[in-house]
Amino acid sequence: MLLKVGELARRTGLTVRALHHYDSIGLLRPSGRSERGYRLYNRDDVARLHGIQTLRRMGLPLGEIAQLLDGGAVTLPVILVQQIGTLDQTIAQAQALRERLTVMQMILAGGGQPEIDDWLASLSMMSTFEQYFSAAELKLIFQRWKRSATEWPPLVQAIRDAMQRRVPPDSLEVQPLVRRWMDVSARWMNGNLELLNRWGSMLREQPELPLPAGMDQALLAYIEQAVQLRMAAIAKHLSADDLRRLDPTLDPEWRALGARAERLMADGIPPRSAGARQLAHEWQTLLDRMVRHDAGLLTRLLAAYENEPLLRAGTVFTQEVVQYVRSVPRPLDSDAT
Repeated sequence: MLLKVGELARRTGLTVRALHHYDSIGLLRPSGRSERGYRLYNRDDVARLHGIQTLRRMGLPLGEIAQLLDGGAVTLPVILVQQIGTLDQTIAQAQALRERLTVMQMILAGGGQPEIDDWLASLSMMSTFEQYFSAAELKLIFQRWKRSATEWPPLVQAIRDAMQRRVPPDSLEVQPLVRRWMDVSARWMNGNLELLNRWGSMLREQPELPLPAGMDQALLAYIEQAVQLRMAAIAKHLSADDLRRLDPTLDPEWRALGARAERLMADGIPPRSAGARQLAHEWQTLLDRMVRHDAGLLTRLLAAYENEPLLRAGTVFTQEVVQYVRSVPRPLDSDAT
């Protein structure tokens, strides 16, 4: 199949003038001519043109392209590999830009048309965020924040109330709030403790970042001190690897199970009942899920709660609930956290 210059120009998006220029400088000479002198291009000519355009998109000047093609240093398979690589890079850059714009959209959502100061502030925030997180991680963080947004205000207010009453951060009274703070944070980051640690580092190292409503640096410092005390108690029994293996996202299920136990107790249902036995079975199942079915880790976890008053003070259950579950007459290898 032979193509005239006009047909080749139309099918490649080039101009006839550009093809004439390629011919005049010896970059792309047609393999034939018609009886009337029209340029005719065959398959090899089209393949060479493909290489020319690929190398042009890579930023090479026409003179260097001619040397590469005529010297045999660049074959069609190599050109295709280079073009695919260039396209992959362009796609990755476009995807990263899209994710960045999506994150900015989330940050700016809900406030009408942003003023220039809003854009500048958001760009500054994005620059800071990107020192700690990829665009994909930021997208996930802001998306998941929406799911837990309603849980933060009452928790923050409860912590501020404790601060205003001058309850010291090492008080056992603060530990239920610490437990809630850690649970909501873990579910916000979908159990990714490494991501959560990076977020905490960012807030400590970048105090100029705006905080969600109700939060300030004093509140963060207060709850952080209490969290560190709890973590120190846990560290006596569990290694850093143990903590990474725990599933920290099960708090809603634990609370629902505890509420069921309290209803059974309020209704006077004895531990020997079928309802209590079913609850005890679900309790054990949830514990197994929490330690990802690691019996040794479960033993260490239960020892931590058994021996550390600080941990017991932050549990989601009352001791009455724990004793009720323990008294169910079936083989239980563990009890509540």
